[in-house]
Amino acid sequence: MDGELENFKEQVRANADIVDIVSGYVTLSKKGSRFWGCCPFHGEKTPSFCVTPQNNMFYCFGCHEGGDVIKFVQKSENCTFFEALKIIAAKYGISVPEKQKTPEEIKREEKNKRIYAANDLAARFYNACLVKTKHGTQALNYLHGRGITDEIIASFTIGYALNNYDSLRNSLVKRGVNDKLLVEAGLELEGKNNSTYDKFRNRVMIPIKDARGKIVGFGGRVLDDSLPKYLNTGETAWFNKRRILFGLDVAVGSIRKTNQVIIVEGYMDAISLHAARISNVVASMGTAFAAEQGRLIARMAEDIVFCYDSDQAGRRASVRAVSIARQLGLKVRVAGVPEGKDPDEFVRAHGKDAFLDVIVKAQNGLEFQIDETIKQNNITTLAGKVEAVSNIIPFLLECKNEIEVAEYIKRVALLLTIDEVLIREEYYKAARQKSPKKLSEARPVPERKVTNASSAAEEMLLGQLLHNPDCINIYQDEIQKAGISETVSRIFAKLIELYNINKFSLAALNESLDDEAQSLLAGIMTKPVVGEEGETIIRDCIKQLTRKRLEREYDEHRSLVEQYEKAGDERLVSALREIQRIKDEIKKLY
Repeated sequence: MDGELENFKEQVRANADIVDIVSGYVTLSKKGSRFWGCCPFHGEKTPSFCVTPQNNMFYCFGCHEGGDVIKFVQKSENCTFFEALKIIAAKYGISVPEKQKTPEEIKREEKNKRIYAANDLAARFYNACLVKTKHGTQALNYLHGRGITDEIIASFTIGYALNNYDSLRNSLVKRGVNDKLLVEAGLELEGKNNSTYDKFRNRVMIPIKDARGKIVGFGGRVLDDSLPKYLNTGETAWFNKRRILFGLDVAVGSIRKTNQVIIVEGYMDAISLHAARISNVVASMGTAFAAEQGRLIARMAEDIVFCYDSDQAGRRASVRAVSIARQLGLKVRVAGVPEGKDPDEFVRAHGKDAFLDVIVKAQNGLEFQIDETIKQNNITTLAGKVEAVSNIIPFLLECKNEIEVAEYIKRVALLLTIDEVLIREEYYKAARQKSPKKLSEARPVPERKVTNASSAAEEMLLGQLLHNPDCINIYQDEIQKAGISETVSRIFAKLIELYNINKFSLAALNESLDDEAQSLLAGIMTKPVVGEEGETIIRDCIKQLTRKRLEREYDEHRSLVEQYEKAGDERLVSALREIQRIKDEIKKLY
């Protein structure tokens, strides 16, 4: 099967015309040998999205997303690598190889199909009861009264469960769905004497779909004040709240266009906001935001705004959710709905513009965590202040750089009227305990980001190596010694590996890389190769990167010298020697 799959991938790549595929999603215009359009993955009016058919790659100079034709389909359709292969294969009439499945796998797949089919039939039945029968009039009036239009009802396939115990069961059994499957799907409950009855009765029914639009469960809301207010499908193999964001199948286009997602607690909040023409909204279906949900978002947008209810539970949940999202590299903010209302109530009372103003004014995620933590402690006492600092430090440890940490330490010191130095010492103590290898006894020197000049030299170097692969082994040691950034280092390592086993090709290299590295590779391959003297350019790039590395080392040791001198530390002499050595190395480059 492995050989078959490899042949299938190669066949797809050989037949897939990236311009043809991308044109199905983006309007492209040809300029020279490349094609340009507005990026489908972030909102823009000036085209910065480039397709290079020679390399079979795309790259956006705005959001820096890039890769090959398979990755483009993956991102556009929010699907897996193999699913993208199948989508492209279907377009070009390429048959998909089927692996030999075990009896258990076949049985599981068949059951999945039956469950999804049963859920789909149930959704259509509920929807018909709502919009096509007199029994649904009260529910329809209820929805219209909440500003939910027929268009939104159709978009979310909203329905109504009749107020009896067997209407759904009778309808689906007539269509060949047996009682056992209905129970497994969570649509029926078991009664006495092996009987079953409808789980949902006299409720507005909202199908819960996965990112691909398959119905995996249902949520039912009462029309009055009876309890429980909401009744959901129980956790099943198909319905796992941690892996689902309600409304993602509807919101995905808007999320990519705005590069932002608004996350609310409940599906009625999400539906009301969509009804108000705010379409980049999904719901976590409760206050527990999970890492799995965060990873779904990270594939589509960079900016995430949590807009949970303003009650205590909602604020606590927002504090936890911010940490999860920040650890995934997302830009996080928290919106507080005024007047103690939830998003649904607020948007219906005040309208779209007022709600969007709440989103614009959303607070930085870490600031929110700090403020909420301080509110939970009695900071009029020393013990309360100590407790607050202790609870805030874990959030500071999640910061990506020391500059950010320094700014927030200043904020905490101001809010608590505590000496900034004391908070900083507590932070470094916690940091050493968390990662002792990364922090010396001396205060850490903030890590410098790769400068634009270094980044350009790295990209030019990689571009030349890709066009002159015979230079890889010649300059391998010099490049590694020169010092290259982490992502470039990963690409370079794979390049060496594939070249040494005689399997180097752009497609093979791209497939071996992670998402971030693929985007960087696409950006490099999209730019024209500078000059014809490959080795001369390679040597110049190595020299520039070596110089930048030595300059960074010089700055770091100069900071240490200042610290050692102030402290009367005996390590001062060795640090001065190291500075002189670095100076000598820099001179040799000129």
